[in-house]
Amino acid sequence: MIPARYGASRFPGKLMQDLGGKSVIVRTYEAAKKTNLFDEVYVVTDSDVIHNEIENNGGIAIMSNKTHESGSDRIAEAVENMDVDIVVNVQGDEPFTSKKGLQQVLEVFKGKDADSIDLASLMTEIDDWKEISDPNCVKVITDENDFALYFSRSPIPYPRDKNANVKYYKHKGIYAFRKEALMDFYRLPMRSLEAVEKIECLRYLEYGKKIKMAVTNTQGVEIDTPEDLVEANKLLKKEDKSSVNNKFRNFPMVPKVVFGSGCFDQLAEILAPQRQKNAPFIFLVDDVFKNDKAFIDRIKLRFNDKLTFISAEEEPKTSQVDQIVKEINSEFTKKPSGIIGIGGGTLMDIAKAVSIMFTNNGSAADYQGWDLVKNKAIYHVGIPTISGTGAEVSRTTVLSGPIKKLGINSDFTPFDQVILDPQLTKGVPKNQWFYTGMDCFIHCVESLNGTFLNAFSQSYGEKAYDLCKEIFVEQNTSEEEARAKLMMASWHGGMSIAYSQVGVAHAMSYGISYVLGTKHGIGNCIVFNQLEEFYHKDVVLFKEMVEMHKIDIPKGVCANLTDSQLDKMIDIALSLVPLWENALGENWEAIMTREKLKELYLKM
Repeated sequence: MIPARYGASRFPGKLMQDLGGKSVIVRTYEAAKKTNLFDEVYVVTDSDVIHNEIENNGGIAIMSNKTHESGSDRIAEAVENMDVDIVVNVQGDEPFTSKKGLQQVLEVFKGKDADSIDLASLMTEIDDWKEISDPNCVKVITDENDFALYFSRSPIPYPRDKNANVKYYKHKGIYAFRKEALMDFYRLPMRSLEAVEKIECLRYLEYGKKIKMAVTNTQGVEIDTPEDLVEANKLLKKEDKSSVNNKFRNFPMVPKVVFGSGCFDQLAEILAPQRQKNAPFIFLVDDVFKNDKAFIDRIKLRFNDKLTFISAEEEPKTSQVDQIVKEINSEFTKKPSGIIGIGGGTLMDIAKAVSIMFTNNGSAADYQGWDLVKNKAIYHVGIPTISGTGAEVSRTTVLSGPIKKLGINSDFTPFDQVILDPQLTKGVPKNQWFYTGMDCFIHCVESLNGTFLNAFSQSYGEKAYDLCKEIFVEQNTSEEEARAKLMMASWHGGMSIAYSQVGVAHAMSYGISYVLGTKHGIGNCIVFNQLEEFYHKDVVLFKEMVEMHKIDIPKGVCANLTDSQLDKMIDIALSLVPLWENALGENWEAIMTREKLKELYLKM
């Protein structure tokens, strides 16, 4: 039994985090199943998202009927009416659960003192004082027969005499229960030690149950924090002998695109074959066009089509996507014929995410990561009115969620149709034009200087880079030509990172954006301005462009942050493993430490 709840206090949503292309909970389930030690393997959960995730990946999941304080309670409810002798609890956040460790805990019930054992568990020796003192690491002490005396988040025993020869043990979250002991736990109320330490096995000790501990040398990574997720990806890569980034990438492209001044007027003709009976098209439009009647009239709404204006002042959020889907579902009985996004990168990302959430259950936050989307999105069209973000072509929709800023990166994200009309970018404010243009420039720099670079991504990146120089440095084209070229630069830059990856600037700007709400383009510029160490010649060129176009890059945005805010910023940045691998190689952790990141952020 694998108890799995979505709302973990230390790292909410951790079981749905991406770990090498699969969610943490799926990796844990597969690891337990692969041992071939059990008659059945179940995930027991109170989350529809986790339940569907397991079943969609061929596993067996049980929904809890009640709300439970602990995993043992949840398991007890599930097995109450099952005919079983021994129940093994594998924690959902331990994706590296090994056969050896599980065998060890089962062997306990075959020993000479088996009759006195109510449950068995594992412990492993630790000697790193940082880990010993970490409250996320549960320690255990035993008697001479390896029966548990106490579990604690504090260092036990307390090292008053540091010269004493004492071993410290970390509790590994694997239990084997006699069903009777488990049901006793289920019926007995929580007592003070469990309540204060938030360690469920203390309830067994408080009621006199005997817990036999077995020592294991098997090491893994429990996913309790974003840093743990980084370590887990590193370990998985070593085990698989492959990078987080696949060597050969079989990603989809936008299947249909029309380009040219005035091509927006073909919209009705393009949509007509996709219209389903009585099913509306939903137009999500940047609210800068709210009072532009001439432009709105060009959209040519039909039947029950709906137009919704959306502000792009703030970065798009998973909660915003969920609310849009909810409102559409409440207004219409039929699923929309399609979602049409009209605006800049924010509207492109919202449109892509909304189209996905009509065919995938749960919240948009559940799909932040790589290849978590299981079902094809409904038909969706992107019509950019600002150039530079590459959102019109990418397989990513970048959203700020409850715990992170991260893209929904999947084969089902790219638009089915894109309309590229340079006329629509006319009148973009100068600062906005520059910031989004620099987003494209930075895409190229990070792709062309990354370890994931290949001839495919290089060809797109070099073309976009040259176009950016023509527009922002040489300035030898007309305004009309510049609009068309920047639209092409945006497309090529987006294609380059789709088949490669971005790097240091984007990883760090995600942290700034999540904590401060800074718009993506501005955030990239704030960060890139301080990255000469990593992209020297291009940062020098960037500063020349800033001066040439008289753009003010905000400074001192991190100067007055609290330690908590800085830590969150660093956590968000470090969780983006593929970006760091592309920028700095497989050993990136040795270069980009928490201390280094803090130093860089404080310059901004």
